[in-house]
Amino acid sequence: MPDCRRGWPNVATDGGRFYRVFENLDELVSVVETARGVLVSGSCVVPRGHVLDLLDDLREALPAEMEEAHAILEQRTDILVTAEDAARRMVEEARAEAAQVRAEAQDEAEQGLALARGQAESMLAAARTESQALAQQGRADFERAVTAGQREHDRLVSEMDVHQSAHSEAERLLADSSHRAAATLAEASARADRVSAEADEYVEGKLAEFAATLTRTLRSVEAGRGKLRERQPPVAREPGPEPYDQDSQPYPG
Repeated sequence: MPDCRRGWPNVATDGGRFYRVFENLDELVSVVETARGVLVSGSCVVPRGHVLDLLDDLREALPAEMEEAHAILEQRTDILVTAEDAARRMVEEARAEAAQVRAEAQDEAEQGLALARGQAESMLAAARTESQALAQQGRADFERAVTAGQREHDRLVSEMDVHQSAHSEAERLLADSSHRAAATLAEASARADRVSAEADEYVEGKLAEFAATLTRTLRSVEAGRGKLRERQPPVAREPGPEPYDQDSQPYPG
């Protein structure tokens, strides 16, 4: 049979009572393991007196521990109540501390809000003052700009009047110059036509005189050649066509 005593811890040093309990249990296990078994059955035969002695001894060793365990069980309710009371007190303390922290945070927030409002009002007042100063400066700059613009406008109007007068005078001078140029051009054109006609007439007369002189000169030359031919003796020539004599052809009159 297996040794069931292997599962029991060694409690020899834990006190006499625990040692007696485990010693008796080990003895009971040994008695059961070494008991004579009954055939065709899982039962066994054990010595009754010895087993009863072991059980009595075990009963005497157990009451103190059992009473302590019972006392612990009875104290469990008190422990739970005490723990609940402690937890309740801790919750109340935490709530009180949270309320205090909330109140302090609210006070700090109100102080910060008041400080921020004060700073905002100061900044707003400074901004208003600066805005008024800028507005006054802007109005002064605007008035100066308007005055300067009016002066420039007057100057431009004066210059425009002068420009219009100069433009009118220039148009008048241009018209006079155009008329004079047209008259001069017409006179020059007429004079050029007259000179051209006179030149043509002069050239025509000179050419006619030159043609008459040239005609007279040619006639004199022909007359001189005729006289020269009359002085020369005749030359016998073979019958045939007469050679072409360019000099014998008459010149145009």
